[in-house]
Amino acid sequence: MKLKNLLIAGATVAVLLPAQAAETITPVVPLPVVVAESEAFEIVGRLDENSLLFHVDRAPTNAPVLGATLSVEAGGKEVAAPFDAASGAYRISDATWLQPLRAVGEHALSFTLLAGDEADLLAGTLSVAAGAPPAVAAGWRLSPVSGGLLLAGIGLVGAALVWRRVKQRQGGVA
Repeated sequence: MKLKNLLIAGATVAVLLPAQAAETITPVVPLPVVVAESEAFEIVGRLDENSLLFHVDRAPTNAPVLGATLSVEAGGKEVAAPFDAASGAYRISDATWLQPLRAVGEHALSFTLLAGDEADLLAGTLSVAAGAPPAVAAGWRLSPVSGGLLLAGIGLVGAALVWRRVKQRQGGVA
């Protein structure tokens, strides 16, 4: 009977004591994005830690527009977005010009695109969402290894109890 009580006490302690701290769930905050469209062209831009990157394509066919001249205006200041052949996109890396665009809110952008003998003016709004809210704890849980070891231990103790009970009934040593 003593072994049975130990088994119950051990199982209770193992279940009640957490084996692993809560994992943290961090909500995904979307990158700031701007979309500008006309009948001829589409521009999609994403603001990351270092730059504002634009992909330009033809609206009817989605064919990329490579090697064009793109300039962007925001807050009365205009800057060129040179073409980066390696990425196939246009990039603005001027930290001073980008700084006001990092503020939470919506920022109006105007685009001037010169592609061969075609020219177009486009407008879009860069939406910058607020930062991530505080992380939310998911609660306590056992790791798979700890859970497996716990089950194996309980199984061994249970098998020992069954073996002992069988030996008692057969008239063996208790």
